[in-house]
Amino acid sequence: MQKSEVMYNRATVMTDLRYLSYPVIFVLLIFSILMAGCSDDENEEQPPAPDVPDYSTIIVKDIQNIPADFTFNRVEVKVTGVDWQVIETLSFPYENGQIVMTLPASFPSEKLQTVDRRNGMSGYWTGTSDDADALVATLGDFFVFNGDKRVGRIAISNWSGKGSSAGKATLVSYQYADRPFTLTGSDKSYYYSNCSFYKGWNIFANINPASEGGTAKVLRTTTVPESTLFWRLAESYVYN
Repeated sequence: MQKSEVMYNRATVMTDLRYLSYPVIFVLLIFSILMAGCSDDENEEQPPAPDVPDYSTIIVKDIQNIPADFTFNRVEVKVTGVDWQVIETLSFPYENGQIVMTLPASFPSEKLQTVDRRNGMSGYWTGTSDDADALVATLGDFFVFNGDKRVGRIAISNWSGKGSSAGKATLVSYQYADRPFTLTGSDKSYYYSNCSFYKGWNIFANINPASEGGTAKVLRTTTVPESTLFWRLAESYVYN
């Protein structure tokens, strides 16, 4: 009798263990599937980060409209910031037919200008920034010198200057931003479209309407048709 009871109890225990093992196996199976899914997610290629254009170095060459007797050996450009004050005056030599301008990588925040004019005229842009705390610095005119004498001004655009229509002319400038931001809105003279800035130096353009003398506004944008641009002598201060 005792032997039968022992065998019965052993069989019962084995049966109970077998049934108890099913939930454990099920849990382990689910865990394995989840881990495999996580592994696949980790191994899946992430989309590449968008390319951020680099305008920290500006190379000027093939300058058009230069008279044969016009001579200069350097360019000077001012960086303006808070309250339109000059932060720094940069000077670069004209050598071997080109100018290589390496711009400052950063500026103290207290010297930078408020991005827009929502709180007063001390801001730079008349459009509205999606980040009111953004700060900027802007390159001014590119004046050329012969020694210490200022002899002219160069500019980058797709407009050849006098004697040609200014319709759809693209006039280009450069601006530093301490963080990314996007401008929208319009005023009496300008409207903003596709106007997003990265942290660092950016290129932006004022693009005239197709017809001159109308009521259409000038487009302000950072989507600049760079392949159409060229440097030219915009003004000469040398008079014969």
